[in-house]
Amino acid sequence: MLAIGLFVTLVSLRYVWRASGLLRATPLSRIEDAADGALVRVSGTVESTGETVSAPFSGIDCVALRTTVTERRLSSYLLPTDVTIHEPTQSVDFAVRTPHAAIPVDAPRQTVALDQVSIATVAPDDSPPERIAQYVRETPEISAEPWSLPAPVSSLARALSLGRRRYSEYRACPGDDVTVVGRVDGGSVSPLVVATDTPMRALVGTATTSLAGLLVGVVGLALGCLLVVAG
Repeated sequence: MLAIGLFVTLVSLRYVWRASGLLRATPLSRIEDAADGALVRVSGTVESTGETVSAPFSGIDCVALRTTVTERRLSSYLLPTDVTIHEPTQSVDFAVRTPHAAIPVDAPRQTVALDQVSIATVAPDDSPPERIAQYVRETPEISAEPWSLPAPVSSLARALSLGRRRYSEYRACPGDDVTVVGRVDGGSVSPLVVATDTPMRALVGTATTSLAGLLVGVVGLALGCLLVVAG
């Protein structure tokens, strides 16, 4: 218990510190104004610099994308809850257009806080739109059949909307306003955080989950200490 609590606490602190970079970083409007390794914050409009990522549910071209499929199931406490069953991410290099220049940004591989766009919500007895249906057919990780209860209680499953799926995209696309925090690296920004929101709101959004994990870690750490002392 002590080791688990310590691990969760350290990991959560790392993500809270990374998210706080949205406020700690120095605002930058020209890449020439910063030295290599400097922590900077760039706000502006996304510009494509070459290839883009095609969002599978909407077909929209993006530079950063997180695709999610959630399914309504019974939790371990026998309560209906939405469970994420599929969550891949994709990204490419892009640029952020500021009032003074276009600043190159490497493909983000770390914290991304993007606006959610719900594409479709599909009941277990309904068929999804063809673009989504094709994606499901081509993705082995997603079962073709929705989650369900045995036949004797199938009416209960329908009443609780069990098996309902929601298909969403979190994306940053050319023309979107973004805030990027990262380190200057050889004429571009290597991003730590990419957010389609104001720095303060993005900080709250990215830090909330980490703070919850930090609370769990601290509680586990305290219980572990009590067990060690009691033993």
